[in-house]
Amino acid sequence: MGKVLIVGSGKVANVTARKCCEQPEIFGEMCLTARTKNRCDDLKRELSDSRTKVISAAVDVTNPDKTLLTVKIFKPDLVINLAPPHLNLKVMDICLQARANYIDASYYYPKGSTACGLKEQLSYSGRFEKAGLTAVVGCGFNPGVIGIFIEYARQKLFDRILSVDIIDANAGKNGYPYRMNSPIGKNIRELSSPARYYEAGEWKSAEPLEREYAYSFPEVGRSEMYLLDHESLEHLVAVTQAERLRCFGSFKKPFLTMIRNLQCAGMTSAEPICIGGVKISPLAFLEEVFPSPQDLASETTGKTGIGCIISGEKDGKARNCMLYSVADHEKTYTDLMSSANDFMVGVPVTVAAEMILSGTVSAKGVHTAEIFDPESFLTRMSDAGLSWKEKAKPSIIAD
Repeated sequence: MGKVLIVGSGKVANVTARKCCEQPEIFGEMCLTARTKNRCDDLKRELSDSRTKVISAAVDVTNPDKTLLTVKIFKPDLVINLAPPHLNLKVMDICLQARANYIDASYYYPKGSTACGLKEQLSYSGRFEKAGLTAVVGCGFNPGVIGIFIEYARQKLFDRILSVDIIDANAGKNGYPYRMNSPIGKNIRELSSPARYYEAGEWKSAEPLEREYAYSFPEVGRSEMYLLDHESLEHLVAVTQAERLRCFGSFKKPFLTMIRNLQCAGMTSAEPICIGGVKISPLAFLEEVFPSPQDLASETTGKTGIGCIISGEKDGKARNCMLYSVADHEKTYTDLMSSANDFMVGVPVTVAAEMILSGTVSAKGVHTAEIFDPESFLTRMSDAGLSWKEKAKPSIIAD
């Protein structure tokens, strides 16, 4: 049985902790940590019937010395970092000092920045390898499962992949037209940045929200999709060696209007400004003051779906298919007090943790989610309650 320490007390941490406790033979002991210990205590009480031994502790990752002391006292085999992504490097440093394996759900972003810092995380690989430790970064759904879908397609379905379109269709309704079920900083990064995509061997871009498409996602329904930049794109170009790679997401019209107004007011900038002697970017300020999406879980209805349309060749013939997952907001809240969005991140994180603790993945160093055997990962993901499907000849997003 393994010992796991979870950093963070948000809704993804809630899902992850609950799913880990369903496998006490793998997750024998668990330490829930966050700056706000009472939230960890509440979850600990809710998990009191589990055969997994659960304790809680207060940690502030921005105080690395005290956090390191807590980690060393508990002596985890694995740290699951579900804190905001700007803290990823700090938690990785703590894991190296405490000799613990590491996973997180999203790539590193400097606080208030729109620039993905995956390269900074991968630069730790030599240090983790030298310490005999495994770190896997970006183990959520996108990044995470999307890369595993593509790797599954590369191994099982195609001789050559020519194009990949990633589609995130969130049809959840929460009664608040100006609020989404995902972090405001992530949304602003995607919507205020030029919409980068890869085509014909080079990076191209369109203006933010310039390209709009109607698409009917299986089981979710019709949504207006927008071409977006996304943190996973640059890495996936190397993984797929595809000629074209794009990402699309759906957003409420009133929410988009709000984002445009914030842009006009200069509130989406990642450039720090000085206020009363303190430097902070407008984007970082919004991330601090905007209501948390986790507060909407109990009021959200509808479904969310994420998948990828893959086109290529098999046995000399053209082929295309769609690999995707769908989750229902009401069901996930009933089962786990979670939104579908958080469920679709927490389950893959739990599967990744299970595969590391069970020794299924033993490669040392820092890796992305494609290190996992795709068939084994997707089977375990389905067993954990997040199913996936393959659709032949799906609708294609027109150029």
